[in-house]
Parts: sequence; structure tokens; C-alpha cells
Amino acid sequence: MTPFEALPDLPLHAHRAEFEAALQPGTPLLVETEPGAGKSTLVPLWLLEQTAPDAGQIWLVQPRILPTRNLAHRLAALTQTEVGQSIGYQVPFERRLGSVTRLHVMTPGILLQRLLSDPELSGVSTVILDEVHERAVNQDLAWVWLHELAQLRDDLQLILMTATPDARLSNLIPQRLTAPGRQHPVQTRYQPAPPRESLPAQVVRALGQVPTEATVLVFLPGWRDIEQTEQALRRHRPQRHCVRLHSRVEHREQQAALDPTSGARVILATNIAESAITVPDVTVVIDSGLVRQLRFDQGTGVSRLETRHISQAAAAQRQGRAGRVQAGECLRLWSQEQQLAPADPPEIRQTDLLPLALQLAHWGSPTSELAWPDRPSEAGLQRARSTLLQWGHLDPAYRITERGRQVSALGTHPRIAALLQHCRDHFGTAWPPVALQLALWLHFDVATDTATDSLFSQAAQLWQQDRYWQAQARRWQSVLTCRADTSAAVDDQALAELALVAAKAWPDRIGHRQASGRYHLATGISVDGGTRDPQSEWALIISLYRQGRGHAGVALPLSLSTADIEALAQPEKSLSHRRGHWQWTIEWRLGDRVVRTDHERLGATAFQQAMLAQLQAENPATWVLPTDASDLLARARLAQAHSLLTLPPLDDDTLSHCLPEWLGPLLHLNQSSTQLPWRQGLENYMGFDRVRQLSRLLPQELELPSGRKARLHVDAAGRLSVEGKLQEFFGAEKITAADGRLPVTVQLMSPANRPLAITDDLASFWANSYQQVAREMRGRYPKHPWPENPLDHPATRATRHRQNRT
Repeated sequence: MTPFEALPDLPLHAHRAEFEAALQPGTPLLVETEPGAGKSTLVPLWLLEQTAPDAGQIWLVQPRILPTRNLAHRLAALTQTEVGQSIGYQVPFERRLGSVTRLHVMTPGILLQRLLSDPELSGVSTVILDEVHERAVNQDLAWVWLHELAQLRDDLQLILMTATPDARLSNLIPQRLTAPGRQHPVQTRYQPAPPRESLPAQVVRALGQVPTEATVLVFLPGWRDIEQTEQALRRHRPQRHCVRLHSRVEHREQQAALDPTSGARVILATNIAESAITVPDVTVVIDSGLVRQLRFDQGTGVSRLETRHISQAAAAQRQGRAGRVQAGECLRLWSQEQQLAPADPPEIRQTDLLPLALQLAHWGSPTSELAWPDRPSEAGLQRARSTLLQWGHLDPAYRITERGRQVSALGTHPRIAALLQHCRDHFGTAWPPVALQLALWLHFDVATDTATDSLFSQAAQLWQQDRYWQAQARRWQSVLTCRADTSAAVDDQALAELALVAAKAWPDRIGHRQASGRYHLATGISVDGGTRDPQSEWALIISLYRQGRGHAGVALPLSLSTADIEALAQPEKSLSHRRGHWQWTIEWRLGDRVVRTDHERLGATAFQQAMLAQLQAENPATWVLPTDASDLLARARLAQAHSLLTLPPLDDDTLSHCLPEWLGPLLHLNQSSTQLPWRQGLENYMGFDRVRQLSRLLPQELELPSGRKARLHVDAAGRLSVEGKLQEFFGAEKITAADGRLPVTVQLMSPANRPLAITDDLASFWANSYQQVAREMRGRYPKHPWPENPLDHPATRATRHRQNRT
């Protein structure tokens, strides 16, 4: 019996023939199934069975470490083999692969490293990207690289799998297979918290309503919430068997959480259990409705863990976990009136782009030529490239250098790699222990709200005790051919020397002390130096975090000479039109101090390039378009949204990306910033004939029933409206535009131009509200018509006296 025959109850099993027919090497396949269909289990096993042993490896990419391990063990068990034989896996710091392994399960980061080391993926026949609906930045990057590779290797099969349809992916991948899932009815109840009730207390109270024989999956925001809830359950529900499902707990406890033979239990988990992991015997879900995610502010450079409400898509995924084997129940710990966003935004819109910019440079293909589901911000990428240039990771043409290639070998964030490389430049092969301690502490993101002295003592302890820390330290020392004496004491001189070296990797984190005692950074924010404020004129903020409405950090004192200040100052460029010419003004800043100012006058070509670069560096939503251009764009977007016209893409990202083509040729030195040819550029971009059709369908002025032309407004939400005196709409039951295809909201005004009513259904207004309005208005405006039957009266702007004269 094959593994496929052993799993007849999985819904996808009935679609094997369709799946095999849809496979076309060189053509990506998108497998869209409802939750519970069995795609993560069946698709790799089908491919393993039908692929000859010598035809190449199959790579299966899971978004997280724990699901990667778990899936590899499950697939190996189904094929009655040990992990590391025909099926194996690789995650950071752990590799279970053998010479005969044909199915490799891995995380996206491992895939990207392998692609960089072997861009052709020699010996690989199929790559499967699972759970792509999560839209992690590494998943998106893996897709665009693999898609480009598939253009060169027509024998490579790419498969993307998702449990939630994604319109952008569907547009990129026309070859699709859809299949139903398996979902038993799930009763959903809402249990909002009373005032000041903690999340652990909410879970304790919810469990009081659940039979003790049920297996319960509890979704919590993060690790700290799991720990606190476990403690609360031990105090108040000691009869419940509680296990934690998280990458921080031992493998044995993880397996106990996933194994149905463990009996009834309460499983405390984060969003890791939303879609990538299946717990077969769960019949009750308790959902906090919260998730903790890392958000990066590209303006300040601050990353912070943010607890927020989940999306509707995530809530549906969590709810579905209770209905896999039988009818279940979902207790939601929020009010039914709570509004949730439809879906989570792609990570690429809210992440630190430094790693992505370096990876793209390492890959080598122009960013614009890659098939992005969502294009990364060009402004964010440009800022990241400028920083990588300072560290020597990129050359002036933004190509990767040998120093930049070394970042991949170091296996850490480019900023931490820059710190390590600067330490190697300064200390040579013999390092003080504080250098590696600081790098490890930052790499593993231990804690942010701590003091400098406890930071290094904590780092020294973890280095001695944690095998992951030890493995990472060995990797760095091997790549950089250096060593550190872990027994050496931490002294002020070593810290001062380290701070000066680290400042080269964090010039934007150098703060100048203000009268308030806070440190002002070049990014414009001020930072509290923490419990061990160095009270020096300059400080390096090695860790930065939100504190209330402001910022705080861990600060190392800096002693800077005039030469150091000059060398570490960061340029801030601004484009300005002064005395009839354009120029760059370059202010060299360190903290809140302007070290020097330079001016650079621009010629025609340089101005054009500079203006385009500045506009592309801005958020397109902040572009100051004149009224005629913004009006044209609003009407075009409305027409596009309702399929009135076939127009080129008009989203902000595309307009910004294509700016050199549609605005660049029209830029001239004699234009000021308020004279840029936005309207002409947009007309050229859309095409003359389309603009003419647009003017007919959605004119700037609409003829009212009275014969007068009134301004046709388009609001930010894409709604049409027109304004006129109530009498101008007599006889009309509705007002439309675009040949009757779009409704127009009417603002009915009094003869004194004061609002009387707003409606998009004139027939209903005449039938229901008009008589009351007419009774109130006849006495005020007796010269104007207020007929009993407004549908039978001619529309007019005139008074009754003027009507009678005509």
C-alpha cells in the first residue's frame, strides 16, 4: 500500500489526476485549496512517487522552523522511513539530510542561501512553496527568483500552494488547480473581556465552558503570553493537561502538543498553528484575536514588536482548526462588533529592506524586471542601498562587493555583519569578548529594555549555555578567521573601543546629548539613554525601542574627536530651486549637529535625474499634484475600478516605478517645483484616445436636468457626486454618469445654497422626504417652485415669476 492509498479521507486525494495533468515543467502551478484539503501532505508525496530517483530532488519550502520539522517527520512516517533517508529537512542550526534524500523540506531563508550559492539549482527538479498566502518577504523573494530561474530552466517545475486565494498571485500564475477542503460545522461564540481582565484570565474563564475531555487550541499573541497563561492555568485549572507549541520549547513538548495519542490537552500556541501545522484532534479553539508581529519604521529605523488585532482571513483560519475531524466550537475573546481588516498586508510593505536590498544586489537582476506580487518600495530600497554602500557591501554602481557576499556566509542581518566586519578591520584576529557578545546579543534579539552592564553579563552567560549561540559564534569566527577570549573581563577601555568601532556600522544611531538629557539622532528622534545613561556628549544607541509615545535605548558612551565627527557625519540631501537654478543642498549631520553644508548646482540631465530620484523616494500619496492632474487621476482610477476603460496600471507603486518614462522627458530646468507637468505626463502615460474617452464617460462637468452644467466631483473613496438647487432636479428619478453605469450622489441645495439633503436615489427622496422639506421651505422661499408632484414639474433654476415670463 502506498502512502496515498492510506489517506483516502483527504479531500485533495480525489484530484490527483487533475494535479498531474496540470503539471507542466517550466510553467508554474498554483494549488489553491480550502483548509484541510491535505495539500502539504499529498502533493509532495505524489511528486516523490512519480519522480524517478535520478530525475532530481524535490524541495518543499515551509514558512517557519517548527512546521518544517513537523512536516518532514510526518511525511517520513507516512512513507515508513526515518527522517534523513528519502525525506529530510534543514532549518537554521539543524540539518537532517542524507546522500539518498530526495525530498528536502526547508525554510525560505535556507532556500535563498542555496539559490545564491547555486543560482541554477543543479540537481533539483521541483520546488514547492507552501503557505504562500502568508506573504512573508522571504517567500515573495523566493518566488521572484524562482520565476526568473524557470525562464532559463524549462525543466524546472514550480508549485505554489495556498489555503487562501490571493488575487495578485492568481494574476501572475494563470495555471491553477483548485480543490475543496474538509470542514465540519464550527459554532462560533464571542466572549469579550470585562474591564481590566487580563488575557490569561480570559483564557481561564473560557476554559470553564469547555468539557475536560476536549482538546483545546488556544491562540495567543506571543511567547510571554504563553508563559503567563500556562502559569494561570496551573493555578486555576490544574486538572487540565497543558502543553506549549512554540519553537522555544523542547522537541518532546512540541510532539506532545501535536500527537493525538497524548489525550485531551490544552495547547497554547501563537499564529504558527493558523495554517502550517495541523493538530488532528482539536475540537475547540479559543482565539485571543491578537497577533504579535515585528514592524519596521523606515523613517526612524526602529523595529518594534507590535500586538494588534488579527485580520478576517486569519480569524477564519483559526476558527477552521476546530472543525477538522468533527463539529467543533470557537470562542473568540472579543466583541462581535469588533471590526477586523479583511487580510494582513504583505510583509514587504512593513519590513527593514536592508537584507532585501543586499540579496537583490547579490542576485544581480534589476528589481524592476522581477515578477513581484507586491513591488518593494523604491524609496526604501534606495535608502537601504545608500547604507549598504557606506558599509562597503555595495559599490557606487550598487553592485555587490566581496564584503557584501561575505554577509551571506556570516548568516546574519547586514547591520550586524557590518559590525563584525568593522571589528575584524579594527581588532584583527584577536577580539575582546565584548565584540562577539554584542553581536550575538543583537543577532538573537534577546531583550531591548536592559542596561549596558547587564547586557554583557547576560550575553556572556548565554554564550556559555546556549548551543545556538555557540554555533553562531563558531560560524562567525570561522568566516572571519578571528577568536575571542571568553574569559576576559569587560572593562571601560574595551567598551569605549568597541563603541567607536560599532559607530561605523550605526552612524545613524549616534546621538548628541540635549539639555533635556535625551540623545538626538540624525533621523529626527530623541532617545532616553536608559537606566545606565552614559551622560556623555555623544552616545551610540545600540538598541532602540518604543517607550510610551517616545523612544528609549541602550547607550554606549562615545568619545569623538573632530576628525571622528567629520568621518561619521551622514549626508542629508535636498533638492531646491533657488535664484532661477536647481541645486543639491547637502547637510552633513551627526545627531542634531550640522557638521558642514555643501551646494551643488545641477545641469539639465542631472536635474532630471535628481527630480525623478526625489519623487521616487517619496510616498506617491504625498506628491503635490495640481488640481487638473489629481482630478484626471481620480477619474481614471474610477473608470479602471469599474472596467469602463482599459487603462495601464494606475496604482501608486507602478506610477512611481514608471515615473522616468511618463514624467522624465517633460522635465526642464526652467520649471519650478509648482510647475511640473503632471497633467501632461499622465495624459501621455494613459494615451490621448483613452483620455478623450475618459472625458466623455466621466466629464468634469455634468449636465443637470435643468440644463445647467455642474462640477462632477470624485471623492477619495471613488464616489461621484454633484451639487445643485433642489429645483434643478425636478422630474429626475436618478442621476448617473458613464452612460448610466455609475450612480451619482446628489447634494440638494436650497435657493440660498444651503444643504437640504444628500441622496443617490432621487425617486425615493421625492416619494418620502420631499414633502416635509417643501413644507419647511415654502415660507422661506415663496418665489421658488415647490410643487406637490416634483416628478411632473420641469427642472429649473429660475423663480416662479421668471418661469411665468418665459
